[in-house]
Parts: sequence; C-alpha cells; structure tokens
Amino acid sequence: MADRTIGELPVADHLDDESLLVVEQQGEARSIQGLLVRRFAEAATEGAVQAAQAAAEQAEQSAQDAANSADQAAKSADEAAESAQSAQQYSGKPPRIQNGTWWIWNAGTQQYEDTGEAARGNVMYATFAVTPETGELIMTTPDEYRGPVFYLVNGILEVAINHA
Repeated sequence: MADRTIGELPVADHLDDESLLVVEQQGEARSIQGLLVRRFAEAATEGAVQAAQAAAEQAEQSAQDAANSADQAAKSADEAAESAQSAQQYSGKPPRIQNGTWWIWNAGTQQYEDTGEAARGNVMYATFAVTPETGELIMTTPDEYRGPVFYLVNGILEVAINHA
C-alpha cells in the first residue's frame, strides 16, 4: 500500500468493527479498528440517548396525564350539565303547601313529594273573636308572641305598645 497516497485509495462505503484506519497520534502513524470508532461514538452519544429516553418517558407520562385530565374534564362537564338541568327543574318548581304540609319537587321522580313537615307559620299578632251567645271578647296569641299588650278597661279595648 506504500506505492499509493491516501487520496488515491478507493473510498469505503461503510465502516464495520474489523475495518482498519490509519491515524496519526503524537507524531506517529498508527492504525485503529472500526470497533474503536463505534465505541467512541456510543460513549459520545450515551448521555444524549439517556436524555432522549427520559424525555420520551416524560412525554408518555404527560400524554397519559393529559388523557386523564381530558376524561375528568368530560366527566365534570357531564355532571355540570346534569346539575344545570336539575337546577332548572327546581327553579321552576318551588315548594308548595298541600294538605297542610310542605311538598317539594323531586327531579328524579319528576313529581312533588310530601315532606311531612307541617306548613304553618308563627302568627305573630293577636287575633280576636266575639262569642255571639255571650258577647265575650276572646284574644288569641301564639306562645312566643311579644307584640303589643291589650287590656279591656271598663268595656274599652286598650293597646299598650310599649310595655315592660
């Protein structure tokens, strides 16, 4: 091979582990095998390969997280739509008094249901009635009544607004 210069040699189309290459190292001519070049290339790219693998794993995890978030968002949207529909039903169906008890709308059964709770308010005023047979005046108040006090003085009904 000494009869030709490097430039005159044919160009190799690939490099395998057994390939021999001429190099100059510290002023001396030496040869190296393709295996050494391959190991050098592997060592040089190992950090980049590990970083790429980590990035791929992170991307896969992010994609899974995004899919889970999308599923949760869809579920939340469905629940919100159901809640809105239920709220719309309730807004048009206020509680009502029927047969002396409160009845409330049940969106699930699409009908009013008896709560069993008596529909009576606290009457916070005095009511009066006269017994026709006797002419007796009767005043009725709830137990917790704290309004004006009434007195019958010489046949005249008096009201004490400020009483102690």
